[in-house]
Amino acid sequence: MPRWLLRSQDLDAFARNRCLLVLSVLSGEQPVTDAVVQAKISRATYYKLETRALNAMLMALNPLTATLDGAKPNLSVATHRLEALQAKVKTLEQEKRRLGRLLLLTRKSLRTPRFPLRRGRPPKDPFSILRPKPRSVSSTAKVALDALSMPTPGGAAGS
Repeated sequence: MPRWLLRSQDLDAFARNRCLLVLSVLSGEQPVTDAVVQAKISRATYYKLETRALNAMLMALNPLTATLDGAKPNLSVATHRLEALQAKVKTLEQEKRRLGRLLLLTRKSLRTPRFPLRRGRPPKDPFSILRPKPRSVSSTAKVALDALSMPTPGGAAGS
């Protein structure tokens, strides 16, 4: 249990015990049955106490509720937070649209090219069709290339 709750002098002992009872059940320290027997209350009374405690916590933590001294609620903090969240939503929506457009363009640019229907096994590299193919060398050029690459009596290739 929280030390501040155990040491607090301004809290009534009865209220403190009930608060500890509800917190021990909510934290899983003990089951409802044991807590009801220990506090000598009915199960319905326990659930009423639990509901009241949870409602009080929600009211205490809500930024729009009035303060303890009865003053008007401080809406400037909540209004500022709301404006900040709305601005964040606007920028996130813009970012989402931008990223969606980039994704669409990326998918379009990476789309596999449409190949003519061929028989047999597809190539391992689907982009091989897009690369320029080496030109075939004519037979006369092959003979000339072979003559250049033949070793000469001096040991060097060609002339």
